[in-house]
Amino acid sequence: MINLAKPKSIQKFMKAQLLLGFLFLIGLNGCERTVPYFDIKGNTMGTTYTIRIVNVGGSAIQGDLLQAGIDSILYAIDDQMSTYKMNSEISLFNQMPENAVINISAGFEEVIRRSIYWGEVTSGAFDISVLPSVLLWRQGELDREYEDVWEPPTDLDVVLRLMKVGYEKINLNQRNLVKAFKGQMIDVNAIAKGWGVDQLYDFLIENGLNRFMVEIGGEVRTIGKNNKGKLWRIGIDTPTAGSMPGEDIYAITSLKDQAMATSGNYRNFYEFEGALYSHIVDPRTGAALQSNIASVTVIGPNCMDADALATALNVMTVDEGKTLVESLEGFEAYWIINEGEEELSSVASSGMPIN
Repeated sequence: MINLAKPKSIQKFMKAQLLLGFLFLIGLNGCERTVPYFDIKGNTMGTTYTIRIVNVGGSAIQGDLLQAGIDSILYAIDDQMSTYKMNSEISLFNQMPENAVINISAGFEEVIRRSIYWGEVTSGAFDISVLPSVLLWRQGELDREYEDVWEPPTDLDVVLRLMKVGYEKINLNQRNLVKAFKGQMIDVNAIAKGWGVDQLYDFLIENGLNRFMVEIGGEVRTIGKNNKGKLWRIGIDTPTAGSMPGEDIYAITSLKDQAMATSGNYRNFYEFEGALYSHIVDPRTGAALQSNIASVTVIGPNCMDADALATALNVMTVDEGKTLVESLEGFEAYWIINEGEEELSSVASSGMPIN
C-alpha cells in the first residue's frame, strides 16, 4: 500500500503486503490542504490497493458505488489471471493436456499479446512462459541430502525445464489459447498488477474523474495534480533485505500523468553455501539471477508496460537495459545497484525525474 507523508518528514508507515512494490507516495499530508481528497482502499492479487481521488468540485463522491465497480474489475482480473485460484483461466490452461484449447476473456487475451510484444522487444528477457523454470528453482534439487535444506537444481534439470520456456511458442488464435506442448505454463504476475492499475484508471476516467492516483501492490498511475496542486511525488525504497516498505526512502520522483512500477530481487531469494539466488529467473538461460541489480524502477505512459519493462530490466545488464530504455519513447528507468558491504549506487536513464 502507498502511504502518505510530509515531503521532508517521512512518518511511520502502515505495514502492507507487497510482492514487488517498494513505492510510497510523498508530499500529500500536511497542515494545509487546498483541496479535499477521498481514499478508497482494499485487498487484491495477494496485496493491497489504494486510490486517492482529489475532489476538485467539492461535491460528494459516491465512494460506495466507485468501490463496487473497482472491486468488480479486480475480481474479474483475479478470475482470469490468478495462478493461486485453481479455476482461473490461467490455472485451467496450465493444467490442460497437450493440444487442448481454452477460450479466454478479452482482457486476458490483451495481457498475453502485450506480454509477447515485450518478449520480442526485450529479446526474451521478459517471458510469461518462464513458470516451469521458476517452479524448478522454487522446488530446488529433488535428490538432495537434506529435504529441509534447499539446494539449487542441477544444470541438466535447468536445461530440461528451459525446453518448456519460450514466449514465441505461445499459441494464441484470437481468444483461443492452445496448449502447444506438454508442460507449457504461463504466469502473468509480472504484468497483471500493472494491467489492473490501468483498468482502474480507465474506470475512474469513465466516471468523470481527472485528478487521482491508483496503486496496486506498489504499482502506480496518476493523472492531474495532487490535492496541493503539485505533481504526485513517489518515493523509491532503499532495497534492504528484511526491511518493510516505506521504512527507508532512497530517492523521490514526480509523476506527470504517468505510471510507475518497481521490480527487485532483494526481498525474495534462496541461499545455499553462502550464495544467494534470486526468485527471478532469467527466461533466456533458465537460471536464477545472481545479479547486483537490487531494484529497477520504470516510469512509462501506462502501468502494464512499465510493470513488464521493470521486470525485464532486472534480468538484463544495466548497460543492456539502459540502451533499451533510451531507445523507447516515453519510458525512463532508475537502477539501484548493490555494491557490497551495504553500499548502494544508482544509475538513471537520461530523462528520469529524480528529485
